[in-house]
Amino acid sequence: MSAKYRNNFLKNVTVRIDLNKNLYPISSELPSSLKDKVLERFGHMQRKGALAEQIEMKCGADPVRRHVKENHWFFQGKTGDRALCIAPNFMWLDYKKYSDYGDLKETFLAMTEALFDAFPEVPDLGMNRLGLRYYNHIELTDPALTDWSGYIDSSLLSIFSVADDRRAIARAFHNLEMNYGDLNLTFLYGMYNFDYPAPIRQKSFTLDFDGYVSRPQGRDQVAASLDALHDKISHYFEKSITDGFRDMLNR
Repeated sequence: MSAKYRNNFLKNVTVRIDLNKNLYPISSELPSSLKDKVLERFGHMQRKGALAEQIEMKCGADPVRRHVKENHWFFQGKTGDRALCIAPNFMWLDYKKYSDYGDLKETFLAMTEALFDAFPEVPDLGMNRLGLRYYNHIELTDPALTDWSGYIDSSLLSIFSVADDRRAIARAFHNLEMNYGDLNLTFLYGMYNFDYPAPIRQKSFTLDFDGYVSRPQGRDQVAASLDALHDKISHYFEKSITDGFRDMLNR
């Protein structure tokens, strides 16, 4: 989860903010200051049409749902290892090749600052939600398909002992959700088996951490919330692996 691991099993990292305002001008054109800042780090820009759902709430009446056409702006890193999306009411950064948290944090904070700076006429611009997800998918070549004792902490493996015949297992997957007040974390782990409902034929294990802070926040709170999410995810990642697997990640 950090620079100390050369984690070849980390497949995807995503961080996202949902804004408290709908910045309608973004759908037509990005402010030049914002575009310039993004293009300094991302080499390719593309506009794509999208449908956004709006819900109108009035006292004493049923909610009215409508779909509105808008444009989203996608930026691709020069080496294809990362992507950024800016929309009227959200922004996300996605890494396909992750180096360390410091790089992720610095890049996302720079893009967030550029977004807020581009709309000085909206002084109360802030966030309703900030999310961070780390998706680890471990694939190994080993005939003992359901034996993870050398890699995954035993507390995560009890599900395999329930089956009378492990060769019949088609999926062994857990969903653990934790509520820490404003911070929530969903931890999905186990053998998902993409060939389901066929029995497991590939030795693969998922550690999927998806956290978010859901409360009104200003621009000065982005860094602290991101740190809090990363600290919580890192804690559970460390609890989930054995020392032997930790050594493997460090090689």
